[in-house]
Amino acid sequence: MQRGYADKAIDLALLADCLGDFLKMKDFEAIKEKTPNGYKIIASDSPYYKLSETVSISIEGQPNSFSVTLKLCGEKKRGFQASPFLAQMFGGGYFFLKKLRSDEDWRKFEKDFWRYLETKLPVLISSAMMKRSKE
Repeated sequence: MQRGYADKAIDLALLADCLGDFLKMKDFEAIKEKTPNGYKIIASDSPYYKLSETVSISIEGQPNSFSVTLKLCGEKKRGFQASPFLAQMFGGGYFFLKKLRSDEDWRKFEKDFWRYLETKLPVLISSAMMKRSKE
């Protein structure tokens, strides 16, 4: 999912740090890197969200016009490719339930992430202008 923001004057490095703090609060193992257009954060292994894939967060653009993209990356693990009845007979029900749990946790994570971002943006407004005035 991607959301765009305009006329905010937000320091993108500060925003990336803020999103990194959110991931730390949820005990993710995360790596942040600067890209030519902004920042990218890759995160995985949270005890709060049992996701079967890695989370990718991209912040791209300029302080006055940027977008934040949140997605799962990596190959999706395939479950048992037989009828649900046969899958349960041979223990495949475990993998089916694990995928359902991952999908549910992804929806929870998305909701929590966007809610956190929307509460932090008002605090960060004009941070890019303040940073320039200090320099």
